[in-house]
Amino acid sequence: DHRDLHSFPTRRSSDLPDEYLPAIRGQTEILSRLVEDLFELAMIDAGALTLELQDAPLGPLVSGCLGAVEAEARMHNVRLESRVDPADPAVRLAPEKIERVLLNLLANAVRHARPDGTVAIVVEPNADHVLVAVEDTGEGVAPETQQRMFDRFWREDDSRTRSSGGAGLGLAISQGLVQAHGGKIWAENRTGGGARIAFTLPLAT
Repeated sequence: DHRDLHSFPTRRSSDLPDEYLPAIRGQTEILSRLVEDLFELAMIDAGALTLELQDAPLGPLVSGCLGAVEAEARMHNVRLESRVDPADPAVRLAPEKIERVLLNLLANAVRHARPDGTVAIVVEPNADHVLVAVEDTGEGVAPETQQRMFDRFWREDDSRTRSSGGAGLGLAISQGLVQAHGGKIWAENRTGGGARIAFTLPLAT
């Protein structure tokens, strides 16, 4: 077949109908976030994650994270609360990494809280660490979910596709970031109903 290849018109991005562009941009952003998440997990697995540690209290970081999810919480008719111990001692942390952990946990909690419910961040100092918990007033965490929720690519609701519910990497990354700080992270049910995901951070030395 010796047809002239130049006889077939090529379509430039500028020729695409405008209605396609938002969808293309959205898919590009999703793929970009997925690549970044996979790269971060690879760094965590290799022990090559760089943490720029500093000593700082958690109160300001908690306030900033709550402000970042305020609009989404309003959309879900969920109230946000902060219960930070007045002592608010300094912890040893990389602020941008712990901010990412909190935003991941808050997004999940807002999504699972019942309408007119509450999502709270709790900060409680202990002997050698600070416990941080994100609590919601949803249906709680089933035993299978508690065991699997930090697995990569696992989503509790199969109807949530990557285009609407993420790739199922947020909690795996959160676990890796907390462990890189020398802390631990786990899920449990709250007394009185709802879920609680808690993690620890070392006190500043």
